[in-house]
Amino acid sequence: EMSSSSLKDEAKDELGPLHPLEAKKVKNLDEFITFGWYTVMILVVAEFLCLSTLSNMVYMVFSGANPTVTGCGNVKFDEADDGCKRMYQMRNETGCEPTLKYQFYSVNVEFNYLCHESKVIKNSISLQMTAVLIGAFVFGQCSDLFGRRLVLLVGLFGSAVFSAATSHSHSLFMFNLLRVLAGFFTGGVSAVQGVYLVENIPRKHRMLINTIITWSPNFIIYPIIAYFCYTWRMLSYASAVINLIGVAAIFFCHESPRFLIQQGKIEEARKILSSIRRRNRDSCEIRASEIEEMLIHEQEQYDTIHMKTKKHTFIDIFNTWQMCKWTLTLSFGLIVTSLVNYGILFNMEKLSGSLYLNNIFFGIIRWAMNISVGVLDYFIEKMGRKILNSFAEIFNITCLLLISIIYFYNLSHEYASLIRIAAISATAMCAQVYIAKFMTATELYPTSVRNLGASALSISSRIGTILGPLLFYLSDYHASSPYISLSLLVLIDFIAFSYFLPETKGMLLENHLPAKKNKRKMSIIDRRTSVVE
Repeated sequence: EMSSSSLKDEAKDELGPLHPLEAKKVKNLDEFITFGWYTVMILVVAEFLCLSTLSNMVYMVFSGANPTVTGCGNVKFDEADDGCKRMYQMRNETGCEPTLKYQFYSVNVEFNYLCHESKVIKNSISLQMTAVLIGAFVFGQCSDLFGRRLVLLVGLFGSAVFSAATSHSHSLFMFNLLRVLAGFFTGGVSAVQGVYLVENIPRKHRMLINTIITWSPNFIIYPIIAYFCYTWRMLSYASAVINLIGVAAIFFCHESPRFLIQQGKIEEARKILSSIRRRNRDSCEIRASEIEEMLIHEQEQYDTIHMKTKKHTFIDIFNTWQMCKWTLTLSFGLIVTSLVNYGILFNMEKLSGSLYLNNIFFGIIRWAMNISVGVLDYFIEKMGRKILNSFAEIFNITCLLLISIIYFYNLSHEYASLIRIAAISATAMCAQVYIAKFMTATELYPTSVRNLGASALSISSRIGTILGPLLFYLSDYHASSPYISLSLLVLIDFIAFSYFLPETKGMLLENHLPAKKNKRKMSIIDRRTSVVE
């Protein structure tokens, strides 16, 4: 057997020195990533990553559900009564114990946070989402330094440990502390999982896979798990088990070859690509020689470029005016999308019908939309990211305005079912907005800063997640206020995405930051420096 170094020398002898014009003919790594058995294993891992992340992010939809006060002591309230007002009045006069009706034994029920006091739990949700944001920031940077796989393993294991510990909480303070720690690790997983998936699947299948292996089918699974767990303590244990299964699954997969190539670890990338080819039962020698040619080219690029450059940080995703425009537009859009998604989701108990069925219907609608979008994207070339984003946001504006009108004219009792359908549909459609924005970001940013870009966008999304439950405090002024505010924000996002971002469907993933060829594309930092000089 020939060593990798001798293969390099032989390839160089045959090809000669790589002239800049000839270098363009070298194939991109994307052209060697094909659908095979290894892809199937990646998809299994991706499914458990989605379920583990969702199990922590959506945990409070059930564990923070507010019960309905139906009476106090021996007195039962009529449905027309303001149960909270009467309960407070009777409890002050007689010290009676409130009678509660609930579908899930939540933290609110066990720790007695009822009616207006339940805002303490909503604030707890925002606290947990803040931890998710911090985790996305920290782990996003770490994944570009230490690798996607290692960060995912640490995130899943940490989330499992603190999810299990949550079930032993005996006060709201201890509950919040442990949920914050679990949220920190969950944020890390959420920031890295999308990039790890996209870097390991074929270019043609990106959208289709990202619409099938997503949170949507897990929104069908998770309410069923919550139904059988019934209590917030058992649901914490279930989240821990899900995360541990994710840890076990990812042990069967490799580090992203693209990350290794970008880091200059060409020999390690060579071994992993060889292992992937064996798993896919690919014995084509021509393809093997083309891969070797690509690796030699990447090694030369690393030697001439990367050895002279510093490690990348979040500043680099704002390095040119164009990248600054991309990042700001996508960040604003994800804040708005999460405001809509989580604002409604964390107030799901206010909708008519079953808490479990509402979430299951939400998952079914969302997944059906995802699959439709994936199929259309696969078979229709012109069905790009911008068309998907435009359709989804126009749909959401319509739903939000419809709910606003119903609440504005105080018709919520007569049209409770219509509010339920519109709210669930708008939240389900947010999945398509997420897909359009994250796919656009993944295809725009080079490998050297791709996960930093994804982490920045994940942080933006978490800002919306933090503010989502709080936004609905506007309903204290008028029930329509949250929905009117959301519809205006979505309209602004729709205009910005359409105007400032290019269509990215079918783009080859770049490995390196763009060179600054002229003043218009000059780095913001470099321009500032040149002015000083």
